[in-house]
Amino acid sequence: MSASGYRVLLAEDEATFALTLTRFLQQQGHEVKACPTGKAALKALAESEWDVLLLDLKLPDADGADILARVREEHPDLQTIIVTGFANVDSAIATMRLGAFDYLTKPPKFDELALRVQKAAEKSLLERENRRLRFHVQRGLGSDMITASPAMKKVLATVAKVAAARTPLLIEGESGVGKELVAQHLHHLSPRAGRSFVDVNCAAVASALLESELFGHERGAFTGAASEKPGLVEVADGGTLFLDELGEMPAELQTKFLRVLDSGTFYRVGATRKRRADFRLVAATNRDLAAEVEAGRFRKDLFYRIHGVRVVVPPLRERPEDVPLLVEHFSRGLPHPRRFSAAALQALAAHHWPGNVRELRFAVERAGLLAEGEVIEADDLPPEIRTGSSGTAGVAPARHAEPRPPAVAPRGQPDAARVRAALEQARWKREKAAEILGISPRTLLRWTRRLGL
Repeated sequence: MSASGYRVLLAEDEATFALTLTRFLQQQGHEVKACPTGKAALKALAESEWDVLLLDLKLPDADGADILARVREEHPDLQTIIVTGFANVDSAIATMRLGAFDYLTKPPKFDELALRVQKAAEKSLLERENRRLRFHVQRGLGSDMITASPAMKKVLATVAKVAAARTPLLIEGESGVGKELVAQHLHHLSPRAGRSFVDVNCAAVASALLESELFGHERGAFTGAASEKPGLVEVADGGTLFLDELGEMPAELQTKFLRVLDSGTFYRVGATRKRRADFRLVAATNRDLAAEVEAGRFRKDLFYRIHGVRVVVPPLRERPEDVPLLVEHFSRGLPHPRRFSAAALQALAAHHWPGNVRELRFAVERAGLLAEGEVIEADDLPPEIRTGSSGTAGVAPARHAEPRPPAVAPRGQPDAARVRAALEQARWKREKAAEILGISPRTLLRWTRRLGL
């Protein structure tokens, strides 16, 4: 949709009639392109996105019904209005059964034409919006931020200040500190709150599939692509796109994503038609991206493009005042909510929390499921919390968010005990266990195969 109207594609071979319709629709504020043949119309459809198609049933090189069938298959959101002579009314009604939005007879009444185009365009946009909001409806997102920490409150104050802007936000912090919650909080404070919040973890998707996940693909673009699929960039149009673990994005894909940020345009895999997407980018990483740039593993121009506003979410060990608040919050979500004893809360507050808030949540859930009494005692907590060992004792707080040292034994082999403990804590969900260990899911997969876990 343009600033003052809709994008209308007209497939009509009668030059005078096409010119008359084009001028009228342009006067109504619409952007119009007239095509005298079916081939030209299909080419225009492939090259750009349209809101309404006005289609003559009798084109010199194609049957309108055949073109309509292709449109319904390749552009299911696009609404088509059939334009026909009186002699072809029966044919026009038949095309309604094939999926046409409406039909008009030649010459149309202009006020009726304007109304039909308006309604068809509104339905096209509604169809697209319904597709984009599927994630939003299915996920049931929330953005409650629970904190008593001055450092965390400072982060949230910064987020509130920039919520209304379109500037990208870069969130740094260790794994498990709640970077996605901060991103959701920004989304709910922004003017885009009514649109989609779409997230993708760049480390959790295989490199070969990440491009298709972000940009989508056309049918037949590669083996197994039996139908077209919109990418997450397209789904996020009008909303917020959250890229977690951005530092894991392959170098060749960084170049393509930079082009999207600069121009707002992209191509699906296997497509020749350029598409547009307007989204607010929020990126997160547990790496030092400046160091990654120096090492040549991350593009400098992309780093400066996403570095509009930067916030660092402090690790849980630096905000111990949040531990009792979070324990109470997580315990309310247990199947049978229970109270934690003073000794249990003291043990939780003394723990170093290498897995941060995520580790705390799992610890609360585990204790709540295994405890036998009505009150959760210190003995009900995981062993590493009861004994005060976290595997990272003595580590000084980082100057800014950096990944923790991976669970690797002195000889460079993965520490089987720590890997197994993380997997058990994450209930054998590889992505969660990898975040607890501070490594990527792909690295954890290699380790589990090597250790036979």
